Amino acid sequence: MTTNRMPRPIQLSKLSLAEQGAAALRKLILRTTLAPGSVVTEREICALLGISRTPAREAIRTLINEGLIDSSDTGRHSIANPNIETVVNLVQVLGALEGLAAELAAENATDAELRQTAQFHEKMGTMVGDESDFKYFDTNIAFHRAIVAASRNPKLALLHKSIDDQLYLARYRSSRKQQRREAAVGEHGKVVDALVARDGQAARNAMIGHLSTTIRNLREADAEAAGR
Repeated sequence: MTTNRMPRPIQLSKLSLAEQGAAALRKLILRTTLAPGSVVTEREICALLGISRTPAREAIRTLINEGLIDSSDTGRHSIANPNIETVVNLVQVLGALEGLAAELAAENATDAELRQTAQFHEKMGTMVGDESDFKYFDTNIAFHRAIVAASRNPKLALLHKSIDDQLYLARYRSSRKQQRREAAVGEHGKVVDALVARDGQAARNAMIGHLSTTIRNLREADAEAAGR
């Protein structure tokens, strides 16, 4: 970056440097330590993460695939700053996918998978007031992805991940307010109840309703950020 002062280098473990680098870089972007729209170079990422160019390049590629970093035709990298309509369009697709996943999970999930999903839901309920950055957020991601995995549809899971990865920033921002967390936990409870009852249609409807609320939350957050 040419105008922003770089943060101090981060210490990483020696295992899976590319994955560790991607995880560390992802958090810096979600926290806006690396500001949306700012330009970053491969060399700066190497210095920031304390890793060589090869794992840094792989980490950048991972975040490009997740929609957190934009790359131009000339190879110029910048921190993604998607507009609200782009995000809403992605969430609409995600809602359709997760609605189908919930319906299939009601039919195909094992009892153990349903218990795990319920445990994620219960864990989120204990984290509503947690002020740490990622505990609630990570559990929320795990809840949704557990349902997709329980659908037993590999193609659905693959397509879901490609969309869900691009919504890291939007989901993180949406998860930061306690009142939104409380509403999400209640909506998750309806999904869990339908799954446990093996009611596929109810599970689908509950999940689609939940993602519709997410869209409303994102629009409200965007309006707040713009001072409207």
